[in-house]
Amino acid sequence: MGKTLRVLLLGLVVGIAMWPGAAIGSDPVVHAVLFWSRTCPHCHYVIEEVLPPIHQRYGSQFRLKMLENGQPGSAEAYRSAVQLFNVPPERQGVPALIIGNQMLVGSREIPEQLPGLIERYLAAGGVSYPPLAGLDQAGVEVCGTQPCSPVATETPAPTPADPAPEPAAVVAPTSDPVANTLAGSVLVGLAAVLIYAPVTVARAAPRASELKPSPTQRPRPVGDAARHARWSWLVPVLGLVGLGVASYLAYTKLAHSDVICGPVGDCDAVQLSPYSELLGIPVALLGGLAYLGILFLWVTQRMLPEGMASVARWTLFALAMVGAAFSFYLTFLEPFVIGAVCVWCLTSAVCMALILLLSSGELRRWRAAPGR
Repeated sequence: MGKTLRVLLLGLVVGIAMWPGAAIGSDPVVHAVLFWSRTCPHCHYVIEEVLPPIHQRYGSQFRLKMLENGQPGSAEAYRSAVQLFNVPPERQGVPALIIGNQMLVGSREIPEQLPGLIERYLAAGGVSYPPLAGLDQAGVEVCGTQPCSPVATETPAPTPADPAPEPAAVVAPTSDPVANTLAGSVLVGLAAVLIYAPVTVARAAPRASELKPSPTQRPRPVGDAARHARWSWLVPVLGLVGLGVASYLAYTKLAHSDVICGPVGDCDAVQLSPYSELLGIPVALLGGLAYLGILFLWVTQRMLPEGMASVARWTLFALAMVGAAFSFYLTFLEPFVIGAVCVWCLTSAVCMALILLLSSGELRRWRAAPGR
């Protein structure tokens, strides 16, 4: 009897171990689904910055099915997800990641909550893919041993036998005519100031008769025109405004947080574009340093002797020229290359253009002042 019981128990254990889907002796696996679009900068940030370290950490215990916007089956699966999770219209967009009974939307929720959810589901023994319609036939599965990159979801060339692609599950952002009009206006203004400022300064070179005042003429105090220009106080005001804008954009860039943009434009799309950095340094951080330099030079030219003040005056003008030229470049990229406009960036561009205009006026009056 004892021998028979042992044989039965052994057979039961072997049968359980061989049963399809048995998890005895295997590591738990967490499955997730990512909806993304090739034209979405938020998606590229999640795919290229957020997911690789997660894959490296969890390896094959984290399996991700990536469904690209517009690919066969992705629209059906996304509609199924919207119904399953009762997603309101304001949260319908990409990137969207489904893990267990959670749906994370955006480049802020995913990096903040995904690692903790993976740990929670691993501790619970893993979780399978959500029951979305058409999910088995759609998307590309990525595990820890494969790179998480948009290249992995390259669309194969369709053949006559292939079915027509389904409509996109999430519509890509459309052009914003109001934002584009604002960007175009700022672009024209920057171009005009960049042409006017150096020309007006060059034409203000003193005449030969003005280089030395006549004996009966009382020399004008050195730097008096620059010190007492009616609108000179606007330079530090604009510098502080620009510094505030640059500081806010630098913070949101480094903290990977959403930008409060308002009803016009898409500031997050600009912040997440590759043009928001220069040699790995956030452009907003460089802009903040430029505004700090402008504020320092404006104060310097009013406190130091004329010899050093003239150097500060020319340096401020040159720094404003560089800042305005770079603002022109960035403003051009927004509607024509990035496909999105950042109102904060436009505000900074306007501040830099006005600073250049005011600094050129001060420099012109100083150069034309008799007896300098």
